[in-house]
Amino acid sequence: MKSANKLDPIDRRIIEILSHYEELGVLELWYELGETDRMPDRITREELSARLESLSTQGLVVQVEDPKGPTNWRLKQGETRLRRLG
Repeated sequence: MKSANKLDPIDRRIIEILSHYEELGVLELWYELGETDRMPDRITREELSARLESLSTQGLVVQVEDPKGPTNWRLKQGETRLRRLG
C-alpha cells in the first residue's frame, strides 16, 4: 500500500481539489480533474472511484453517505494540508 508520502500526481490532485470543497461527488470531482491542464492523462470515472477507495483505505478521504442522493467524498478531518503529503 502507498504511504501518504508516495502519492502519485493524480492522487495528489484529487486531494488538492477536495481541499477546496466541503465535499464532492465522483462526477463533480471527475469534471474538476478534467478542467485542469496539469493532468497529463484523462482518467475514467471508474478509475477515479477506485482511486477514491484507495485514498479512503489510506485514511486520507472519507465517504459522505446521503440517502437522498449520490455518495460524496471529502477529506478526512485534519488532512487538509498538502504539505503533509510530501
